[in-house]
Amino acid sequence: MTYRRGNGRLTVWGEGLRHIIIRFDNQVATINNPFKEWNRNFALLAVAVAGTGVFFGVQMTLFNNFIVERLNIEAHELGYVEALREVPGFLNALFLALVIRFAPPKIAAVSLIVMGVGIAAYAEITSVFLLASFSLCWSLGFHCWLPMEQSMGLAYSPTEDKGRWLGQLRSISSLAWLAAIGACLLLLQYWHYGGLFLLAGICTVAGGVALFFVDRDERPAGEKSVVLKRRYLLYYALNFLQGMRKQMFITFAIFALVKVHEMPVETTMVLVLINQVLITMTAAWMGRLVDRYGERRMLSLSYSVLVFVFMGYALIDHRPSLYALYCLDNLIFFGSIALTTYVHKIAPPDELKPTLSMGVTMNHIAAVAAPLVGGYAWLVFGYEVIFISGSVLAFISLVVTQWLDPEKQRCERGTASVV
Repeated sequence: MTYRRGNGRLTVWGEGLRHIIIRFDNQVATINNPFKEWNRNFALLAVAVAGTGVFFGVQMTLFNNFIVERLNIEAHELGYVEALREVPGFLNALFLALVIRFAPPKIAAVSLIVMGVGIAAYAEITSVFLLASFSLCWSLGFHCWLPMEQSMGLAYSPTEDKGRWLGQLRSISSLAWLAAIGACLLLLQYWHYGGLFLLAGICTVAGGVALFFVDRDERPAGEKSVVLKRRYLLYYALNFLQGMRKQMFITFAIFALVKVHEMPVETTMVLVLINQVLITMTAAWMGRLVDRYGERRMLSLSYSVLVFVFMGYALIDHRPSLYALYCLDNLIFFGSIALTTYVHKIAPPDELKPTLSMGVTMNHIAAVAAPLVGGYAWLVFGYEVIFISGSVLAFISLVVTQWLDPEKQRCERGTASVV
């Protein structure tokens, strides 16, 4: 196609499915088709990931204002709800051991359908008891989905630079999250909370249905149902610390802005929107940074920044600064990518899935306790102590990270012993 503007001429054409080439007079630019290397299974996984993006776009945008406006919930009550919600994650390794005989796409598909039903039921919530019950429902699906998403992302990646493809999946999730935030901004006054929670449920169920069409997986020969080994000790430790720190932030960061700093729902939506725009723009690049610089360096950078993010939340009262810190915490998500690629490097194929699942369990041993302890600490000492504790946990994670050496552990994995 050729267009004329003034004295110049703009020409756009495609080169197969690989590139889009743009030429303006003598200047030529080539835009790579980001989908050109995708295989069928990765594309269907991307559809499912988009469904979860819509889920969390609606849930994270509306949840805190919803529970304050409709239920007038207090911090300690929120702590109880969040602790109960994290119980399925605590039992993740046990659950995977029971269903290991089934193909991961089927487990993931059913998990997303359960998630969708749970979030759709938010439309009927009238009490803290119902909030806890439906949150437990979708949490059960989510925590079964989590290790399946990680293992399928690694298995279906078209090439060996795994961080790049995990970053692309994160970008897709963020794009769907952005679309969900846009729907919240445009439709909240017409559909209200219930209609938007129902929309999130439908999209999540649709993502689950897509996974029924993934090609049948062959399980690795001799795949184990449960793995607990000394060689994965650092992976377990970092997941435990991440679970404690992350759950503190997820539970109380936005809640503090709403409850303490009186942030309105419109500002919440704009804040989450900006956050997801930043993630969408940087996710694939972050994944490449993990591939290029390695897990230890990127995790060290992540935890160093988090020390200051949490301390800032405890000490700063300036709302725009707190908004910036919230976005910064979410922007350095490459820590989770680095942990996944780290265990992919050190675990043989027959131990990868159960090791990822055990990591989720370790994460949620801490995540179950964090909301309970945090809610009580808020009630007794004030919200600041929660974020000071998060800063200390980030520093401990930084110290533990210095022992990571995936290349050395990969060489030694054949001689590791079972704890």
